[in-house]
Amino acid sequence: MPRCPHCMAPMSGRFSICETCGRIVSGASGLQSRISRISSIGGVQPTPRARKGPAPGSAMGGRPPPVMPAEVRRRQEQMYRQAPNEIPRRLVRRKRERRNATVALLLVAVMLFTPAQDPLMDGFDEYFNDIFDLMTPSHEHPVEAEYTFRSTYQFESGPNTNGSDFMYKLPIPSPKRTSYGYESVMFSSTDGTQIPSEVLQNIVEMKVGVSIPSENIPLNPGAVREKSNAIQMADGYSQIWWPAPGGSEAEDCQYGRCLIWEGTIPAATQNEIDNNPTRVIATLVVDYTIHSFAYSWWQDADLPSNVLGMTGGNGISKSTSGTFSDLDNIGIQYYTNAFGDKTQFYDRSGGGSDYAIDAESSIVIEIADMIQSSLPPEDQDNVFAFSHAAFIWVRDNIQYAKGLETARSGPACIQAEKGDCDEQSNAWMSIVRTKRVSTWYEMGILGSGDFSQWEAHGWSNIALPLSEETCNERNIEPTSCYIIGAVDVVNNKWLLYTPTVYSNFIQKATHSSDDVDSVYTRIYYGHTMKSFDHSYSTVGTPLVTDGTFMVNWKEGE
Repeated sequence: MPRCPHCMAPMSGRFSICETCGRIVSGASGLQSRISRISSIGGVQPTPRARKGPAPGSAMGGRPPPVMPAEVRRRQEQMYRQAPNEIPRRLVRRKRERRNATVALLLVAVMLFTPAQDPLMDGFDEYFNDIFDLMTPSHEHPVEAEYTFRSTYQFESGPNTNGSDFMYKLPIPSPKRTSYGYESVMFSSTDGTQIPSEVLQNIVEMKVGVSIPSENIPLNPGAVREKSNAIQMADGYSQIWWPAPGGSEAEDCQYGRCLIWEGTIPAATQNEIDNNPTRVIATLVVDYTIHSFAYSWWQDADLPSNVLGMTGGNGISKSTSGTFSDLDNIGIQYYTNAFGDKTQFYDRSGGGSDYAIDAESSIVIEIADMIQSSLPPEDQDNVFAFSHAAFIWVRDNIQYAKGLETARSGPACIQAEKGDCDEQSNAWMSIVRTKRVSTWYEMGILGSGDFSQWEAHGWSNIALPLSEETCNERNIEPTSCYIIGAVDVVNNKWLLYTPTVYSNFIQKATHSSDDVDSVYTRIYYGHTMKSFDHSYSTVGTPLVTDGTFMVNWKEGE
């Protein structure tokens, strides 16, 4: 039986909205559908375009949610008038609220009208949190896992008298994704020693092949294989190579290391077409052997102690966070200049009218100001408190829905009240950049908790300053007194990394909009090619060690 990807409740399969938690469950493939094409190998590059693919209340100080800004409400009401058949988000939420209220009334009835009233009341405090957790949507994640993840790419050519050209650029991942991006050091201490980062994703091996992956791809950053020395594949008409990163031509790896798979499906004679009109498929199968760990940069998260980051005192929380003025401190200032001060980034229109991240939009500024004013006065200058509140607002107010071919920008996602993974990331990053908080893209493939399903995915990174007092207490050099963590809004992962995600790209400070766009623009094929398809799967049975843990989704928290 299918399950809701948000709360994992069984579903009948007849509805696009989960009957249990009320969240939209359709449209999971929006990101992958944004991969672009051009008409022929070496043709003109497409115009850069996006692909990819309640305000905090009691949990943020006991204050009631603020009123939605008039401009935001006006635009939403206009949208409802234009699309009267769509179910407004507020109605979906009310259904969920009624469901939770019904469960609560049943619990009260049991306690008030049963002979076991006294024992129940005596033990209610002990079990209340467990009962409440059962009423809220949640995700289950492994603490540690080893598995082989498979990507299969296929170009289909119908029989024709002309050859069919194709090319695909596949990211070659860094061997180790750590708690500090790709770096091995997390902090420098005042005594001259270094605090190492934790390895979150270790790519043990990457193999490719036509049907059975057998060719090992070197993962060390300096490995290069030019086209003149390309490996000929077993199909007889395709080849692979991995050039040095850089350049912006069709056969370059603009954003970083990549493997290029190129070929020409041979032409057929008219006689062959008349007598055997079958399709021809070129296939590339890629296996990644991965050893991954869960990690939390949030030291106050409600997670078990065996999740990396929960012990050791290297995380961050509201009480250890710096203020907005700390964004100009030496060290983190590098990221502030590179990301936080770029209020607009990744223009898909080419004319400055459609930035994916847009902190200058009036609707984004209104939302940011509303979120900040909803915080207690003592938290309104706290970078962690504001960024977390913005995360909660986007998570609770934006429905998950299939993304557009050109991904919704941050403002468009907020106005539509819906979006897929990177569209909601655009919304959150736009909001926090209004306060100069540094955020940037991370991309890869997301798996379900049991590794049975995979889909293309995009999420965010953030740089958060630690307070001066915290730096002094931990003996951290001011130049490294900040954390860099991962944030995945649609999967309710605040400063949390899980083994169920395969990461293959993290945006660098030196990456331009064109570099980010090139991550999406991976496919090139000629006009005689019929189609391109991809699939993801798990090879064998994953080894899950050290148990699993739950991450609950509670509105406003």
